Amino acid sequence: MLKDYTIISEIAQSANSTVFLAQSPHGQKVIIKAFRADLSGDMPPEEQILRFRRECDIHLFLKHERIVPALECFDVEGIPHLVMEYKPYHSLRSLIDSRQPISLLEALSIVQKLCQALHYIHDLGIIHRDIKPQNILISEENKIFLTDFGCARKVFAPNITQTKMLQGTLFYMSPEQLVGRADIDSRADVFSAGVILYQLLTHELPFAGDDLSDIVQNLLSEEHRPLRSLNPYAPESLEKLVQQTLQKDPDYRMPTAKKLAQDIAHLLEDPEILMAEAQWSLAIRQAPERAKVFCINALKRDDHYLPALRMLGQLYEQSGHLERARRCYERMIAREPGLAEPYFEMARLDSLEGFGEAAYQMYAQAWSLAPDNSDYELKVAQTLQALDRPIQALEHYQALMVRSPEWADPFHQAGRIYYQLGQKEAAVEHFCKARDLAPDHPEILQNLAALLQELGYYQDALDIYQRLDILRHSSPESQHNLADLYYLMGETGKARELLERLGQAHHWEKAPQWEMSYILLGHCYSRLNLHTDAVDLYKCAIACNSDNLYTYFNLASALRATLRLEEAIQILKYAQMQPCGAGQAELSFILSRAYHQQGKERETIQALEACLACESTLTPAMAEQAYHDLAWLQEQRAETARQLRAVRRAQVRTQGTFAEESAPAGKLVKFP
Repeated sequence: MLKDYTIISEIAQSANSTVFLAQSPHGQKVIIKAFRADLSGDMPPEEQILRFRRECDIHLFLKHERIVPALECFDVEGIPHLVMEYKPYHSLRSLIDSRQPISLLEALSIVQKLCQALHYIHDLGIIHRDIKPQNILISEENKIFLTDFGCARKVFAPNITQTKMLQGTLFYMSPEQLVGRADIDSRADVFSAGVILYQLLTHELPFAGDDLSDIVQNLLSEEHRPLRSLNPYAPESLEKLVQQTLQKDPDYRMPTAKKLAQDIAHLLEDPEILMAEAQWSLAIRQAPERAKVFCINALKRDDHYLPALRMLGQLYEQSGHLERARRCYERMIAREPGLAEPYFEMARLDSLEGFGEAAYQMYAQAWSLAPDNSDYELKVAQTLQALDRPIQALEHYQALMVRSPEWADPFHQAGRIYYQLGQKEAAVEHFCKARDLAPDHPEILQNLAALLQELGYYQDALDIYQRLDILRHSSPESQHNLADLYYLMGETGKARELLERLGQAHHWEKAPQWEMSYILLGHCYSRLNLHTDAVDLYKCAIACNSDNLYTYFNLASALRATLRLEEAIQILKYAQMQPCGAGQAELSFILSRAYHQQGKERETIQALEACLACESTLTPAMAEQAYHDLAWLQEQRAETARQLRAVRRAQVRTQGTFAEESAPAGKLVKFP
């Protein structure tokens, strides 16, 4: 017990005090700070007690919503005790040490409230002199409470021990306090508030150091790192404000805490700081809805504030509200009709909505307003390419190649157009140039490898696919192409292994994007005489896309290889009922082979005749083979007929001889 208070626990201890959590006679929790003499220092215990009593008097005199209330002071056996209201909050030190992100507005709000408390005590002629995060309590709602007035009359002498100075006070001390000037005033507290603001915004101290001498040197003579080099979201206006509070000469420093609080209040209403908060919310907290709120608040201060309109338009676009986004860009154009960016943004909206021609017009307008912007001209070219106007697009790409020869994109896109136009060697040349400029660009490498593979440069293609694998940029498409390359090079086992790994990694479904992989793996199984497995793969490919006639051919071939002839024939008949187009001749030809393998001569001939009837789609090689097969079958049929007639005649002669020998006399034998 202390007086009428019940001690619950000891919660802290310093060089000259012990702090307890206690309970008052009325049941409320309180904090009791009990004096204890520091026998290790130079100050006599009597003077220490006088200083503690002065702290009690000052604290009891102060009545402000941002200062922890002092309730009473009493002595126990000549030892003074200060009773304060219990605030169940952590110190600002805990918030800083947690390293959790602190937004610009949160930091400004905390320091603004601190300055309100400082202005109050400064008006009463009191200087705190020990403003630091440990002496500021903060609630979850960012309410702050200033405490610990033990240094209100204390000036740190230059000969203070290192241990005491490194307990947190030195980092927040003004230069005039450090050198022990006698004319210290309230601007010392303003400097400390500026240090706290800098630390909240950057999670670093402006004047830190590895040891005491470094800290003192930095505090007295070195400049702090620019705020924006540590926090790129801070606008210039905020950096200037912090710079004013951290001036080493108090005559050039922010003059009062009241002025600092007022400047912060003005800054909190500035669209620039609200816009910075929106950017911070999006980048650090990944909270687009919060970012929208700050953009809207910025526009309430300035309804044509371009950065807010730009970001709000982008946020609306990302959330699918394209018309709202368009209105933002239209407001930008109304404010600055010569600005290219809103036209560019509206072009992207048109492109998203499928209005290709409108997108082209907007991109062209943006480019006309900023003709030196290569990104804009690139989008003009890409839009023309998407509108199937390759020659016009190519002109822009060629202009970009001349103007920006170090840029890979124009060469890459030009290569795609040359490929589209059938000029594959020119496409290879441009893809290679793009590859040289961007050697690790996955899309460029994949396009170049695929084209080299198509042109039969298998080893060159293989080298690029292996490069993609090393870079870990190998897409499912490039892995499929590599498997196809292995298949073409006769390395069927490697192709099979790669495709099986691809299927396991991506959990192939019966979806169109996996059709060709199913077919290729089916080819691998067929080549390895695993025809039953191939049948299953071709069926999966048909489930992905039932319109690919050649998959039916592959399936029928695999079924024939397993002697499931009737199933093969039924598959081919089913395929005949689909729109066959140019594949009708080949379908009839393959069906003839299945019938022949089944021993059905008449059906085989009918299928061959149907094949030859497709004159417009019949290839010369297939026509030659079909004629040869049909002629051979007809010859075989004629030979069979001749043999049957010969057998019949032989049978007739045999029957006539027998009849002559066995007929009774006087009777005639009639031959059939």
